[in-house]
Amino acid sequence: MVPGALRTLAPLPVSPPLPIYSADGRLLNNPTEPYWGHYQGDEDTQRKPAYHNGTAWTWLLPMACEALVKAWDGAPNAVAAAKAHMGSLDKLLLTNCLGQLPEILDGDAPHTAHGCDAQAWSVMEALRVWKWLA
Repeated sequence: MVPGALRTLAPLPVSPPLPIYSADGRLLNNPTEPYWGHYQGDEDTQRKPAYHNGTAWTWLLPMACEALVKAWDGAPNAVAAAKAHMGSLDKLLLTNCLGQLPEILDGDAPHTAHGCDAQAWSVMEALRVWKWLA
């Protein structure tokens, strides 16, 4: 987790290796450390590979918080942790596109917003889980 989102891949070594190849067959990453912390650069050789290898998605955070509470059968500490993680969405709601949530964030700090500035399913999931936690 990062503030306001859930990464698609942790910044850790993996096994088995996860190679990413360009359309012309060039290896684009280190297959044993495939994490990409920043969503930037060329569409096909940098941004697309980063999309599912470290980019953080705002719409996944609320579901992770819901799963946390359900996994611990609604224990007060689990609910408190979920609310704390959900609270990290506040900064995103007050920056960029006011009252909205961005599609994705960089996996690495400072977790810069990218993609759509007002992602409907991100806002919907946050509202759904906030209401459920209330």
